Amino acid sequence: MKMMLEEIEGELARFIPDEGPVIHVKKDILPENYHIGELYEVTIEDERVIAIKPLKKETEERLAKMKQKRANLLNKKR
Repeated sequence: MKMMLEEIEGELARFIPDEGPVIHVKKDILPENYHIGELYEVTIEDERVIAIKPLKKETEERLAKMKQKRANLLNKKR
């Protein structure tokens, strides 16, 4: 399931999925060099997180789309 790492609060990391409820996991199972706002493929089995893999290319693509949308909105106001 694709999720965005939204926040680290103490020892818990909060992931926001594209659809469904928020997921909290222990910070120590995050991959090295994790980044807030980055997309991850989070594999859940029997209600347990078993893998977290960064989706760097998709993160970059989504950021580019958001930047373009923002630029379009700012240009409309002028």
